[in-house]
Formats: sequence, C-alpha cells, structure tokens
Amino acid sequence: MVNWYKDKQNHPMFGKTHTKQARELISKPGKLNPMYGKKHSESTKAKISTKKNKYPLGVSIYDLDYNLVKKFNNNVELAEFLNISKTVGRYLNSGKIYNNMYHFKVNT
Repeated sequence: MVNWYKDKQNHPMFGKTHTKQARELISKPGKLNPMYGKKHSESTKAKISTKKNKYPLGVSIYDLDYNLVKKFNNNVELAEFLNISKTVGRYLNSGKIYNNMYHFKVNT
C-alpha cells in the first residue's frame, strides 16, 4: 500500500475535501474528545517525550579534551543547561565546537 500511495493520485481522497459535518465529527470537540478535561500525568509526559525524542539514548556535552561534562535526555535539556536556543542540533549534526568550549555528542 505504501508504494501504491506514493503516487498521490492513487489515494482515494485525492482532490476531495471533507464536508463541514464530517470535519466536526472527526475533530471531536469538547466532551466528545476522550481527553476533554483531563491532563497527562508527569510519567505519561516523560514517556511521550522519550518516544518522540530524536536521540533516544540522549546527548552529552564534553569539554575540549573530550572529558564528559554532563549527560542529558535530549537536546532541549542541553540547550536549557547552557541557556541557549535550540541550536544544539546544528552542533550535534556538524560536530563543530560550541563557543570554543564544548563538543556535543549523541549517546550511543
């Protein structure tokens, strides 16, 4: 099926749109939504975060001599530790040195 639908014109909804009534049924607003009025627990949030993490084993920060400074669950935590924006990904992918002080590596 995946190969068949690579050509978007083979998809049964190609060129069609849902009616307003159908969209309302799909969206399940308010009390029809199973999560209405509920919140995810902290443990559930942690599980979701782990599943969606690009680096499931986490990331680490090293000094210039490759001594481990600290390990993190994801690059967002690393960015918060350094109080920088989410540019950590660029350094993880390129292997460049951050601020002439640190190397970032994906845990393996």
